[in-house]
Amino acid sequence: MSDHMLLDTVDLDLVVKVLSKTIFSPMFVVFLPLTLLSQVGSSHPAFLATCVWTAIICFFALWQHVDRIYSNQATWLLAPPKLKWEDQVVLITGGGSGIGALLAETLAMRNVSVVVLTKYPPQYETINENIHTYICDVSDFKTVQTVAERVRGEVGDPTVIVNNAGIVTGKLLLDLTEEDVQSTFGCNTLANFWVLKAFLPAMLRKGQGHIFTISSLLGLLGAAQMSDYCASKAALISLHQTLRFELDNRYKTPAIRTTLVLPAYILTSLFERIRFPPGRLFDFFCPPVPPHAIVKQIISALDENESRVIRLPFYTNLARFSGEGVGLVPAWMRDLMQWLLGADHVMKGYGPSPDAGERLEVERSQQQEGHGVDIVNEKL
Repeated sequence: MSDHMLLDTVDLDLVVKVLSKTIFSPMFVVFLPLTLLSQVGSSHPAFLATCVWTAIICFFALWQHVDRIYSNQATWLLAPPKLKWEDQVVLITGGGSGIGALLAETLAMRNVSVVVLTKYPPQYETINENIHTYICDVSDFKTVQTVAERVRGEVGDPTVIVNNAGIVTGKLLLDLTEEDVQSTFGCNTLANFWVLKAFLPAMLRKGQGHIFTISSLLGLLGAAQMSDYCASKAALISLHQTLRFELDNRYKTPAIRTTLVLPAYILTSLFERIRFPPGRLFDFFCPPVPPHAIVKQIISALDENESRVIRLPFYTNLARFSGEGVGLVPAWMRDLMQWLLGADHVMKGYGPSPDAGERLEVERSQQQEGHGVDIVNEKL
């Protein structure tokens, strides 16, 4: 492999992974002071610096460990009991393609009973008898209730729910029709409510289960030409949080796990026409997420029987500080990041042409020439 090809495989996430196993790992840094102590005196600046660094790393590692224990009702030394895969029935919405399809196939190979709810016939063919496919428009409450009765009778009560169904229209706000908005919120948001209302009661009776909410980085940060999508995904984040509080404090079922998935750009057909700024630097800091990376994280959370927040790739962690609701990052820095990412122009391949913005430019030009024609609303 040439040096050029090797460099193409290196990105920020790989660098962070290496660092997390070395200078940011408490199991690694704890040996640094001991190593230096055998070579220099205890008053040497290098020894003191490594002691301070080790203390900082161990403090944050302990912080994360305590949070993990608290979130999953574990003990200091013992993790939550592992999941018994043979007892699971996993329901996946939007399982006919993309992440949902890959997750279904992967779980089925583990001899897990998988229920796939998809609006259209799957884009893949499978002979795995562990996959049970139901054609279901999850945005329709009555349809979900009807299919839920069949699922319970033919497969059993789901023990794991992966609310994965999602669509994108990719239009400017003024280009969106009433049907566009209703369709986006129906599939991306309301479907989660309908699926939970249908299958959550059985989980509550057993006091166990796991619910995955597939949201998006764009649920935390807005982007032009994505108003309906961003708003629908933001609603899912709030739904995830309130569901956690209800499970803990009202239903008294803390053993039911909840995991929120906040990915950035995923390499699926949903965003196949998206166009990011070209360049190796952009690819390094903002690599696309392959579907198998999401599936791997979901299976890990299931296997460890833990509630988690999954953020991929690493740069999505910036959303913790740059969102309007948090306000830790000044507006100029937020706008600079938005410009560097090209976030407000990546959806140019979607929506009508010309779009509302381009039609407005034409109208302005005509007004300057003395031909005031209102064509912004021409297609609305």
